[in-house]
Amino acid sequence: MSWDERQRAMLAEMGYRLPAVSAAAEAVEVAEAEPEPIEVAAPPPPVMRVAAAPSVQPSNFSGLDLAALREAVAGCRACGLCEQRRNAVFGAGALQQAQWLVVTDPPDEADDASGEAMSADAGRLLDRMLSAAGQRRGGDDATAFVTPIVKCRPPRGRPPQPAELVACEAVLARQAELLRPRLVLAMGLQAARRLTGLAEPLGKLRGRVHSWRDVPVVVTYHPAYLLRSPADKAGAWDDLCLARMTSKA
Repeated sequence: MSWDERQRAMLAEMGYRLPAVSAAAEAVEVAEAEPEPIEVAAPPPPVMRVAAAPSVQPSNFSGLDLAALREAVAGCRACGLCEQRRNAVFGAGALQQAQWLVVTDPPDEADDASGEAMSADAGRLLDRMLSAAGQRRGGDDATAFVTPIVKCRPPRGRPPQPAELVACEAVLARQAELLRPRLVLAMGLQAARRLTGLAEPLGKLRGRVHSWRDVPVVVTYHPAYLLRSPADKAGAWDDLCLARMTSKA
């Protein structure tokens, strides 16, 4: 088989090493090649005009208290993530004013199954991290509220799409209004980028204080990442110290 110069260049770009072919052999192949049949394009099918599907608008969560907001999220259909979820993950922790609002990356499979935020090994590490910083999300005297940046697990764990983030930010904004946190702790790249509005790597977002809705934001690693990369726990401790100092300022 022969290739023209353009085809050879494309194959080379893909890393395919072409066998050496003499000019004479290539000339014979070209001479013996049958002419390609002429294809006649079929007429295009008739165009059927279908009305565009209406865009889904975020629900109005203003005016709801925390219990009503939780119920609204359980039945929320403001974006396509509701089609495949098992449970919406509203979050848990302080039931009135929270010192820290901890916003994590989207729910994982365990969270989706249980309906609880950070319910597996990552959740146990999170509780230890909060305790070390003087915070807790459990009990009657809870001081932190933990919730994901979107309340339903995206398919196959993909990052949430912009429309999904917009729909869920209405919930997060209402949670912040009700809990009045002194600090937001963003755990994980997706939560950090959404809350800071910056598309930088997590390492560049850490170590400084950002702002979301006039609330200071500190960025750190997601506990699930720290379970895979324990060497970064020292950096996470630095982030918690920054968060603790910022929330007391």
